[in-house]
Amino acid sequence: MRPFPLKQLRLAWHDAGTYNKNIKEWPLRGGANGSLRFEIEIKHAANATLSSQSGFSGLVNALKLLQPIKDKYSGVTYVDLFQLASATAVEEAGGPKIPIKYGRVDVSEPEQCPEEGRLPGMF
Repeated sequence: MRPFPLKQLRLAWHDAGTYNKNIKEWPLRGGANGSLRFEIEIKHAANATLSSQSGFSGLVNALKLLQPIKDKYSGVTYVDLFQLASATAVEEAGGPKIPIKYGRVDVSEPEQCPEEGRLPGMF
């Protein structure tokens, strides 16, 4: 069994975990939409707790790891890439193969990121 790439799993969770079922409009309702790639959301307090000793490097490093794949396959959305990386991480750690459906849409600008506080912190 290979080491579990926790950062990839957290990247997908933190991107998806902002979903609010009470908001009907996309992208205002949040959820898995690729918004975590924008600096404004990376700096949210709940995302900063992932690597308190090294600033925001945990999620930033996860994003940097995926960027060459995104560059090579520009037709793949960030959100699909985040979710695929997470499912692959689970499988590589010895967990089940998670079926993936593709076709999610990325938000296109930082102003579409969910507001601070939507994702609860660790404690």
